[in-house]
Formats: sequence, C-alpha cells, structure tokens
Amino acid sequence: MAEWTFEHEGLTVRITRDAHRARIEWSGVSDIRSPASFLSPFLDDWSSKLKDTEVTVDLTALEYMNSATVKPLLDLVKLLDQTSRLVNVVFRDSDWQRAHRNCMAVLARTLKRTRVQ
Repeated sequence: MAEWTFEHEGLTVRITRDAHRARIEWSGVSDIRSPASFLSPFLDDWSSKLKDTEVTVDLTALEYMNSATVKPLLDLVKLLDQTSRLVNVVFRDSDWQRAHRNCMAVLARTLKRTRVQ
C-alpha cells in the first residue's frame, strides 16, 4: 500500500492506495484565502496516479472548509470522474457539511462515475 500526506496551515490531505482502491481523507480546517494555489498542483498530480482505481474522497474528519476550498475539491472530483472507475464522496451529517453535500450531489448528476453519500 502506498501513502502520501499533504499538510498546510491546519489542513491535512492523506492519500492511501493499493492496486484497486484509493482513499483521499481530508481532515482539520481549511480556512485559507487561496487554497487552490497550493492544493490544485498537489491534487492534480495525485489524481493522475489514481487512474483506474475506485476512489473514496472522505470528508468526514474535516472540521471546517471555507467556500474558497470548494473549487479545488470540485476540480479534484471532476478529474477523478474522468480517470477513475468509481468516485465516492463521503460527507459527515453536520449542518455545514450538509450544505456542501447537497451541492456536490447536484453536481454529481452531471458526472458519470461519481456518487455522493
């Protein structure tokens, strides 16, 4: 199993991968003004390494995500939808995550391989 971790100002993104499955776990807080500047290159790079796998994007340990973090997350899910076998996006049932989950569920209707829970 391979594992990679990215940390920046309270946000941790941990990726684990075996031959057929991968998990991208977000934890901590993303309250940075321009998270795309550091998140996008990292996530673009790793999304290509997850090609042909079943990927779970797990946001249940994320304590807070500002609206600026939504765009890099959506971009990641779109990239994964194009290259992976299946993408599962998992949210926790909390007030602030519920709003993001509902938006992601609407967007997932336009994607071929993405499911939102």
